[in-house]
Amino acid sequence: MELLQNYIIRPVTMALLPYEFADGTLGTMVIEESGELYVKQMPKKIIDESCGYYGSTYHGRKKGAMAMGYKSMPPICVCSELGIFFLPSMTEKSENCVWLAHSHIRQWMESGKKSDTVYVYLTHKQKIELPMSLRPFSGRVMKATQYRYQLRERISPYQMLDTDIPRKKKEPRKIIFNERGTFFIQPDAFEDAEA
Repeated sequence: MELLQNYIIRPVTMALLPYEFADGTLGTMVIEESGELYVKQMPKKIIDESCGYYGSTYHGRKKGAMAMGYKSMPPICVCSELGIFFLPSMTEKSENCVWLAHSHIRQWMESGKKSDTVYVYLTHKQKIELPMSLRPFSGRVMKATQYRYQLRERISPYQMLDTDIPRKKKEPRKIIFNERGTFFIQPDAFEDAEA
């Protein structure tokens, strides 16, 4: 059993599951594409520190999602550049909250045994049994899908190569700071600037 003190989420991270160690302390079982490892931190702490590692904060990411209309248990964009989005199974305040990587969810269905259990199939046919009903889980996955799409739509117009964008040639201008603390553009500024 590989035991780590802390962990940063990567594109291969599929799930963060609460885990109880033999001594009774709580931590996380991290499911990756190649296997699992164990971390002394709780899943929420891993999400929090991973957001920081990629240049934001958990609260900033959550606030951004909420500003886009995802109020209750929003998906979290851990790193948009790498396409890492995680969704919680329940309120983040619960020690039992499972965090799943949206890009690794392949399929989900209600367990035949109990109506309050969902089977979630991840990349490489990993299967996780979640203690929740199908409808709320489906709603969270759809919410994460919509959130990712909306972010991509907002960012994609600016991701074109500079050579693809027709630009009108502008004359150089001199932007000047004045005594009131504001700025203005001086006409014919570069006639004297080259002197």
